[in-house]
Amino acid sequence: LLYTIKFEEMKDVTLAKVPILERLTQRRTPDSAPDEGLNRCLGIPDLVNSGFSIVVGAGIFVITPVLAANTTGPAVTLSYLIAGLAALVSALTYAELAGRFTGIGSAYLYVYYVLGELAAGVIGISMIIEQMIGLASLIKSLSIYSDQLLFNGTIIAFEAEKFAIDIPFMTKYVDLFGLLILLACGALNLWGVKETVVVSAICNVVVVVSLFIIIIMGFVKGSVTNWDNNAPDAENFGTGGYFPYGISGVFMGASLAYFSYGGFDAIACLGCEARNPQKDIPVSILLTFSLVVTLYILVCGAITYMAPYYTLTHEAGMALAFHTIPWVVVVVSLGAVLATATGSFASVLATSRILFSMAQDGIVFQHLKYVSSNQVPVLSIIVSLVLPALGILLLDIEELVMMNSGGALICFCLTNMCVIVGRYQPHVTHDSYTKAEKHSIVTVLILWALCLASSACFNFLGLTAAGITTGTVFLLAAIALLAFTQSNFAEVKKPSAFRCPLVPWLPGIGMYVNSALMVSLPMMTWIRVSVCTVLGLLCYVAYGLRYSNITLGKKSRLEWVREGEDTEGEEDDEDMMSYHDSYNDTDKLVGNEFR
Repeated sequence: LLYTIKFEEMKDVTLAKVPILERLTQRRTPDSAPDEGLNRCLGIPDLVNSGFSIVVGAGIFVITPVLAANTTGPAVTLSYLIAGLAALVSALTYAELAGRFTGIGSAYLYVYYVLGELAAGVIGISMIIEQMIGLASLIKSLSIYSDQLLFNGTIIAFEAEKFAIDIPFMTKYVDLFGLLILLACGALNLWGVKETVVVSAICNVVVVVSLFIIIIMGFVKGSVTNWDNNAPDAENFGTGGYFPYGISGVFMGASLAYFSYGGFDAIACLGCEARNPQKDIPVSILLTFSLVVTLYILVCGAITYMAPYYTLTHEAGMALAFHTIPWVVVVVSLGAVLATATGSFASVLATSRILFSMAQDGIVFQHLKYVSSNQVPVLSIIVSLVLPALGILLLDIEELVMMNSGGALICFCLTNMCVIVGRYQPHVTHDSYTKAEKHSIVTVLILWALCLASSACFNFLGLTAAGITTGTVFLLAAIALLAFTQSNFAEVKKPSAFRCPLVPWLPGIGMYVNSALMVSLPMMTWIRVSVCTVLGLLCYVAYGLRYSNITLGKKSRLEWVREGEDTEGEEDDEDMMSYHDSYNDTDKLVGNEFR
């Protein structure tokens, strides 16, 4: 690669020269990171805008009222507060990793730096598949909302009449309007990242204004009696009052609300389009998270103050809460449409950047790393629209929502693990860091297994003697392992724009919280996660295992030495050895790019 060896010329190099196990565990280093060639034009306001778009989306308008009606009642505010505190741990770990590692790819990038190529390849492809499915559900929602708001439902009625489908498990009609919206989102991203962010910012101004109107009008026109109403149907809506479903309902609501905060990691996908990524991205993640948590809590309080919680059962429950004030209903509807639109823009942006990063690393087809004259990854954007297009045309919105899996929880667990591995290593002698890194990785894998076991015992055995005993034993073992790590491993000092506090304890708490949510998900969700994981593994084995940049670099070095090209000159020899040594896992501590 030092001599810009073409990809096609590398295909004939004997694969056996680089052992399989070495290829599976090799890690990306700063020296091996490619030059992305994208437009570094985004500052902190742009990054916050992108993060806000994908975190808020339509969730604050659609999920919040339904959650209040069916799970928590007026205590939905407490559920979002608890969920926000739990999600804060993952936000802190993402901020530290973003401040330490440069590049694009979010969890994929951090796992590649710390845990190795196999884990990165599998989790990266799984992330892409899940984000494409999420994009399809967003576009489908946007199609429905836009038609209702702008055309009074005439487009859907026309499609249902002219393009009807009568096939089980598929949509009732071909949604060509949704496909046009998806193509518009793709065209906007092809225009340029700065232009996409500007359009999103204009839409987000309207969204934020609509949210402030909801908050102000809710607390001005509402009544505190709505927090203490008796439910007309105790069987379906609980006992009434502020806690109609009890404390258990609050925590159940928190576990569901937790997913509303997912997406702030999309900011890390813009690492090579930020002007100063190691400083701006951590700040942007924390600012976005603080803004979103505040808005969620205030909006939840306002809508339950404005209307009794049991009247919010419909997906348009927020608009129905203000049915006595028609102009506010219009504002709410407009805000929901624009929030869904900005979420769609940001989702295309994030998905295409992960795909582009993997193409640059050689994990997926390298042709996808093509960058146009306006510094946009054209082919990555186009490919990221293919699966969502099929989903929009052939699947109903309910099926798409059900396909959104818990893969984000796995990503959160892995980033928490990366922080512990990067910060704590066993004491080492000499310069052999590989063994120390392996010890750290094995330690956090055992920690994750203990968290899953404890959560599974509490979840499946309940508050029985067996459940409490076994769950507590596994939990105490996890705590003991964290204490052992802190007392017996050496903390590695690395300069970073942000350092997560209370490591390894906060990342350990994050791993436990995410593990508890993982075991609470239904079996069908994990079947879908398994399918995505298997697809990711097959894609990596079929292509990335053979043609990743690190593997090709090692093979080119071996071939170069075999052919005797190392005699060409002392200066070239020095450069080649220095370049390829960056691929050697024995010469660097994980992430110690500042050494």
